[in-house]
Amino acid sequence: MLLSSFFTTSGMDDHPATYLFSLTHLIYFLSFLALFILFFIVLKKLSSKKQKILITISLILILVLKYATEILFIYEYYNQEPLPSTYPHPFFDVNTFISFQLCGVMNIFLPLVVWFDLKKLKPFVYLTSILGGLAVVLYPVTVLYGNPFTITLPMVRSMLVHFFLVLIPLFLIHQGDIKLKRTDAYSIAIGLLTVAAWAMFGNLFLDGSANNMYLMENPFFGTNIPFLNIIPDGYHVILLAIMVTGGYFLVYRIAKLFEKKSD
Repeated sequence: MLLSSFFTTSGMDDHPATYLFSLTHLIYFLSFLALFILFFIVLKKLSSKKQKILITISLILILVLKYATEILFIYEYYNQEPLPSTYPHPFFDVNTFISFQLCGVMNIFLPLVVWFDLKKLKPFVYLTSILGGLAVVLYPVTVLYGNPFTITLPMVRSMLVHFFLVLIPLFLIHQGDIKLKRTDAYSIAIGLLTVAAWAMFGNLFLDGSANNMYLMENPFFGTNIPFLNIIPDGYHVILLAIMVTGGYFLVYRIAKLFEKKSD
């Protein structure tokens, strides 16, 4: 594999619906599921000390992959003309340090919440991380594009980061790190509205062409996805709100299944 074909954002603007529900998507989904089961079983068999070490390494890897990819974006911005995608940006850009996308925010918050044991933030961060990770498995943006068998750094980052966003919170919930309650819905709603407001700030004031958290444009419009592909921009936010609410409910139920039952 040539380094030039690995360190590139070329193809990242391709719409993920191209591979949606295809054989390639099925392979990605099944691989994700198999690796999740394998890693979960391995983690359970390790001592508490080794579990903490592996979780710490995974959290560090999330941050390393995020900022390694940001370095690639910055390098391409200053050194390639024309730009291979819309992802490259200058160094003095908010995206260099934090993200306006839900998963991107969780890339930073999940390690901080775990390392500093920020209990009040854990329900929102854990469930949102799981939701974001599963959303990418189902809608493989930044994972399947161009030739999906030509591996690039952004692909590796997206696959591993979203894998850990699901694995780590569910394992910690299983280990009793938090006990989810229905009343957590209030803090989750506040957290989601805060992140959405942050995304809108980026959309309206920092980059007029941005579509952070898909709040400005329907990402499914004009694709081959029935019903979702005909909803006009603006009205799609209503659908988005319904889907996100349903997603949190589903993730909450999944997380409750991973909680250890009291004797």
